[in-house]
Amino acid sequence: MKNSMIIIIAAITICSLVIGTATGLAQDIDKLEFPPLSKLKIPKVEKVTLDNGIRLYLIEDRSLPTFEASIRVNCGGYLEPIEKIGLAGICGTVMRTGGTSKWSGDELDELLEGIGGSVESSIGNLSGGASISVLSDYTDLGLEVLAEVLRRPVFNEDKIELAKIQARTGISRRNDEPFPIIVREFRKLIYGADSPYGRHTEYATLNAISRDDLIEFHKTFYHPQNVQISIWGDFKKKDVVKKIKKYFGDWLKTRMEVPPPPKVDYKFENQVYYVEKKDLPQSYIFLGHIGGYVLDDDYADRIVMNSILGESFGSRLMDNVRTKEGLAYATGGRYSAHIEYPGIFYAYASTKSASTVKAIREMVKQIKSMHTDPPTAIEMRKGKDGFLNSFVFNFDSKSEVVGRLMNYDFHGLPEDLIFKQKEGVEKVTGDDVVAAAMKNLKPDALRIVVLGNAEDFDFPLTELGMGDIVEVDITIPSGEEKTDLAITPENIDKGKQLIAKAVNAHGGLDNFKKINSISRKRTFALTTPQGEFSFTVESLEVLPDKSRAIINMMGREMYDIRNGDSGWKSNQMGELVAKTDEDIQGDIKKMARNNLTIFKTSDNPAYQAVYDGNGKVDGVQVEYATLLDEAGETICRIGFNSDDGSLISKSYWGESPLGEGTIEETFDNFSEIEGVRLPMIVNQSLNGQHILKTEVTEFIINPEIPDNAFDKP
Repeated sequence: MKNSMIIIIAAITICSLVIGTATGLAQDIDKLEFPPLSKLKIPKVEKVTLDNGIRLYLIEDRSLPTFEASIRVNCGGYLEPIEKIGLAGICGTVMRTGGTSKWSGDELDELLEGIGGSVESSIGNLSGGASISVLSDYTDLGLEVLAEVLRRPVFNEDKIELAKIQARTGISRRNDEPFPIIVREFRKLIYGADSPYGRHTEYATLNAISRDDLIEFHKTFYHPQNVQISIWGDFKKKDVVKKIKKYFGDWLKTRMEVPPPPKVDYKFENQVYYVEKKDLPQSYIFLGHIGGYVLDDDYADRIVMNSILGESFGSRLMDNVRTKEGLAYATGGRYSAHIEYPGIFYAYASTKSASTVKAIREMVKQIKSMHTDPPTAIEMRKGKDGFLNSFVFNFDSKSEVVGRLMNYDFHGLPEDLIFKQKEGVEKVTGDDVVAAAMKNLKPDALRIVVLGNAEDFDFPLTELGMGDIVEVDITIPSGEEKTDLAITPENIDKGKQLIAKAVNAHGGLDNFKKINSISRKRTFALTTPQGEFSFTVESLEVLPDKSRAIINMMGREMYDIRNGDSGWKSNQMGELVAKTDEDIQGDIKKMARNNLTIFKTSDNPAYQAVYDGNGKVDGVQVEYATLLDEAGETICRIGFNSDDGSLISKSYWGESPLGEGTIEETFDNFSEIEGVRLPMIVNQSLNGQHILKTEVTEFIINPEIPDNAFDKP
């Protein structure tokens, strides 16, 4: 007990000393003096240019037995035709995944996995890229693979389609999260929707891309004089240059000139834009205008200005909009800059809907304060320290050092540019910050984008006094290709006959009219780029506008419910949320192309079945009918067996688990249930690529319906 008391007393004494010391430090921290930082030891980069124009940047580093390289190719998405946006990105991906003249993509995967290495390729908006990382014992093999990928890709069709599927998935989900939406739309408003700095891939532009396009893009821009290679690791300069010449030296130089990135045409103006998202409990705000260039004379002044306005916890936006006024969950801002094209000045905030206009007004007020209220000594110290204290991290890896030098060299910039920027920041005064703000921040010419539910805002957006509000449509355009369907009396009559023949082949109209509801249990096998996934679904449907599906996947239970004009669904986090109007419209389209709905309502004069030619599906001769709704819009295209009229296939533009696109369903294993003949197996493809197999394990017609079947769980 005595020893325990001694320990307790000692602990109390130590805590008291620590608290006292901490209090003293808090009071005198500004008086502390620190010795100057040790001088940076920057590794030497050696530069070599081969006869064919390839530029090498080398850092020898024997600390680890590794060989690594990063490649820059002078090309980019800005060079692709506007009707084929996404071409460069697909090209960069499939150069590696699609294999080369020597190895297939799968063989490359296996080869590199066997040596614990990687070789990757990509093409961004302003440059192409590739990388290699192998143990130094495999330097020759790694360089050979890299040369094959850069010089001799074969662009395998299957891998092209796989890359498109992944891109389509991204398109279909681009409106899932609010922050990416508002950033995307803000960039489009600053640079222009068709500008390579603001535009993005759509289904239609993706569908327009062919293998020949990828081959031509590569052939046009992948030449040695457009290539820079930065290399670091365990090697000797003389040896590695010899190896590079072995695999790249016979790559012939051309006279092709790569066009520079386009200029930006911008007009300063006041305008408010509104993006409606009624399911959000809060609003998101972006406001600002065009930014500047890295090489502007006042670039260093803007670094300090940025920190004072919105780049840190002690910034004016953070201190006033969030902390003092309580108008934002998060806020900040920055005047950004690029080498090739101007950056963006932006300030952002997320806030509860009832504080939207108040938050915008406070944000604008803080931007104006940069013109009128010179920075305090504390602001100046924080504004500089954020940059200066982190300067050392620009040199914490060999890849950063050599990569930066390679980039500077491409743009013809001095090697010591980053040190000149540091010297500039050290010299910035309060007057410089005000001058930079006066020159670069234009609080009376802001483009303001607000995402949320305007019905819940504290004031109408018109109260901002910037004229009419421009509504931004974020609907994802369908990539469905319009066909020249010949809607003639003859084709309408022939289409009607096809449907009638099919209805009789599957049980007759009277039997289909008796079906009011169905209950099903199904198993799904989904094929994805990551492998095959299985899940089960139990569903209940009451025609025409009620449905409930319980999806069981990987131990999780998710819901999809529609009850007339409302419903609920599980989101990606597994939370149950209300369906949007867009969701309900999607459910209506899905029900309209349901086989039972088509057969049951085949005598409805509001719908037209138009004969649409013939062809073959899996070797079976079929005749097609395109089904149109009351507005004349396509519901689906159905293929029927030319001999007996039975259902063979169905195609439509829609959403699949792997994104939107042209979906084709083929049917098999028909069973007779309550007098009607229905398929128990459905195979589904997306743009020609098989993605899903569905098998019905239980099918009940007109089951008993619980009273609360379509209520919120």
